[in-house]
Amino acid sequence: MNASIPQVSVAGAGEEITLVIGGNILSTNVQEVRQKVLDVLNQNETGNPLWKRLHLDLTAAQMIDSTGLNFLVAVTRHVKKRGIELKISVSSPNISKSFNFIRLNRQAEIVLIGS
Repeated sequence: MNASIPQVSVAGAGEEITLVIGGNILSTNVQEVRQKVLDVLNQNETGNPLWKRLHLDLTAAQMIDSTGLNFLVAVTRHVKKRGIELKISVSSPNISKSFNFIRLNRQAEIVLIGS
C-alpha cells in the first residue's frame, strides 16, 4: 500500500514555492499527501515572509478522485486566506476538465502541460 503514496517534494524559496506531487491523489493516499503538503505550507507560513505564490505540480497524476479534489479545494482555500496566489500544473486533460467542472479554475491558474 505504501507504494501508492506519491512523493511530495519541494522546490524553490522566496516568492514561489513549488510542490511536486509525484502521483495520483486518491482516497487511499490523500491523508498522507495532505499531511506532507500541510507541513510544507505551515513551514513556509512561519519561516518564509517573502512567500507569495504556490505552484502545485500535479503533472505526474493521471487520476484524482473526489476525495483528492476535496483536498485540493481545501489547499486552495488555505492559501487564498493568506493572500497566496495558486498555480496548478497538470498533464492530464481529464484532470483539467475536472478542475473546470468544480470551478477550481476560478480560484487558481490551471496550466495543462503537454497537450
